[in-house]
Amino acid sequence: MKTHFKFILCFVGILSITACGSSDPDLPGSGGTGGDDETLVTLAGDRSFSLLSLSAGKGLASGTYNIQPLAAFIQENNTDVVALQDVDFGTARTGKKNLVGEVAYRCSKDGQRRQGIFASTGREDGGETGVALFVRECFYGTNKVNLNDELVLLTAPYELGSGETVLIATCQFDKEDANKRVRQAEALAAYADQVKQNIVICASVYENESGNVFNILKKKYRRSCKFSSENTYPAVQPESRFDYVLTPLSQNWGTQAVQVKGDQTVSDHKALFLRIGLK
Repeated sequence: MKTHFKFILCFVGILSITACGSSDPDLPGSGGTGGDDETLVTLAGDRSFSLLSLSAGKGLASGTYNIQPLAAFIQENNTDVVALQDVDFGTARTGKKNLVGEVAYRCSKDGQRRQGIFASTGREDGGETGVALFVRECFYGTNKVNLNDELVLLTAPYELGSGETVLIATCQFDKEDANKRVRQAEALAAYADQVKQNIVICASVYENESGNVFNILKKKYRRSCKFSSENTYPAVQPESRFDYVLTPLSQNWGTQAVQVKGDQTVSDHKALFLRIGLK
């Protein structure tokens, strides 16, 4: 399967904003730790960042391809990092358009500098589908990690205000094949022992927490999104949690705030907003 990167860089309407500036959205935490001992914590501003993770729903949130609600949603929440899953590139259903490029262009045009990178996870509908990351500053050192030929992980370094560099990553599990999701979970669990840098992984898992996938993942990762009282279920059919933010248990990450937000005008999935950082 041919997989690759596409860099989407926009320099229109450049706005200089530091990684932990005062423009971060208000992300109120909600109670309920799901029975775990870990609680929401107060993090140093220069060791934390705001994050939005969202399944783009292949650009078909309302049945037709319309990039404007998604771009406006990203601009409105103005997080330091945006991770997207289920991203279309050049598919027939989107009129051969480039979702990542359009989001970067629209955000930059309206005053928010955004640079995006897309990593293909496979061919579909005459084009490609995959995952993407957006940051305010320039990308460097991006990498596409193929875990046991089962799961594609897009990673990018991100420099905190303290000068420390962490990795931001995103991936999507198989929607249809439960057995493959188990293999993907095993590959991602093994990766926790291999990665040398502190890492945050935004994942569309397509399985409930009670399934086999999380019996595997919870041995190596904590769920930073667990503090939300609301699931990231599909906005159009609220039944199951699909989307998670994971950090290795061996690393000293904390969550200060988390919120679930969005509706079917933005995507067919709700989004996760977090302020997350190193303790």
